[in-house]
Amino acid sequence: VSVAPNDSLVATGSQDKTVKLWNSSDLSLRGTIRGHKRGVWDCQFSPFDRVLATCSGDRTVKLWSLSDLSCVRTFQGHAASTLRVRFLSGGLQLMSSGADGLVKLWTIRTNECEATMDGHNDKVWALDLHQDGTTFVSGGADSRIIVWNDTTKELEDAKRDEEEKNILMEQRLSNHLRFKEYEKALEIALELDKPRQALKVLTAIIENDVQKGQNSMSTLKEHVKSWPISRTTQVLRYCRDWNTRARNSHVAMLTVKAIVTSIPAQTLAAADGIPELMAGIMPYAERHFQRLDKLYTSSYLIDYTLMSMGNMDDSIAEDYSTWEANQDKKLVLPPTQVDGKIQVGGTVAVGAIKRKQLQGEGSDNDDEKEEVVTVGESESESESSSSDSDSDNDE
Repeated sequence: VSVAPNDSLVATGSQDKTVKLWNSSDLSLRGTIRGHKRGVWDCQFSPFDRVLATCSGDRTVKLWSLSDLSCVRTFQGHAASTLRVRFLSGGLQLMSSGADGLVKLWTIRTNECEATMDGHNDKVWALDLHQDGTTFVSGGADSRIIVWNDTTKELEDAKRDEEEKNILMEQRLSNHLRFKEYEKALEIALELDKPRQALKVLTAIIENDVQKGQNSMSTLKEHVKSWPISRTTQVLRYCRDWNTRARNSHVAMLTVKAIVTSIPAQTLAAADGIPELMAGIMPYAERHFQRLDKLYTSSYLIDYTLMSMGNMDDSIAEDYSTWEANQDKKLVLPPTQVDGKIQVGGTVAVGAIKRKQLQGEGSDNDDEKEEVVTVGESESESESSSSDSDSDNDE
């Protein structure tokens, strides 16, 4: 039973799934509200608007217009019957309690649940508000009465303060980057959890060290040594994401190298989450290394072409022989040879022939036929192709 604020109407809910409106003067029937699928447990008039809120065993809260008795809002979210409903915040919000032991706060305008309070272990049968509108009391079948305080204003103030702090920190970050104070900028970027800004700062730190003629990881190692393990995990998580793109892989690999060379392996292995992050970094790192090997090997195409034309200059021959003797040490990954096919980065067949030319053995064995295996082609394939061409000529 609920009485209107102006004492003109009385609303009653029943287990026959209806809500009836009565004139308070003579208790004559004013109208009947139908729409719930199960019995109505509670009803409440709005303190300001001409609407009525009802809750039912069908797990919904409905808002009805008193002018035409139509449903204007339906709130769904309880997992069991809704037992009590109340207006608060000047009629702009609803508070409901249910048999699922939850108390929910609803915003009427957006039709959304703003908060869910879980304090009871059984059905919440009683729910009422204090006159100040900031405190309400709930009582449940678990023999508990809980007093709840509205902390919306405090949370909004804290959120506003956090936003102001972030704006101030972002401004400080921009100022540090402008004046090339990279060390301070890095700490702020990591504190704000901004991977893009952190990547920009790390790139600037590495480039600055290179321009000064220092080791590219000298400044970075100093930062790594001062980081707690949580900050190291955060940076490795950034590196895992950066390493998925080729243009960011160089900075990511330098950062990972600075970490693994500055922090003992036992400490990294014992940290929570770091082994998984390293496992995610390795596949992309191998792919980038293979790409570097391919580019490094291809860079000597001109030298190989000149040497194939003959000894045009003794200095070129000497440089080429030096590169050929040490190229296995220069490659990031070892050369591979599969099924007789020389992979990119492997130069076993070509190297053997050129060593003979440089040592002058080719002039002594003019009768011998030397065959150069091209990259990606096996001897069997070359023989089959030559046999095919001979058969074509015979035809």
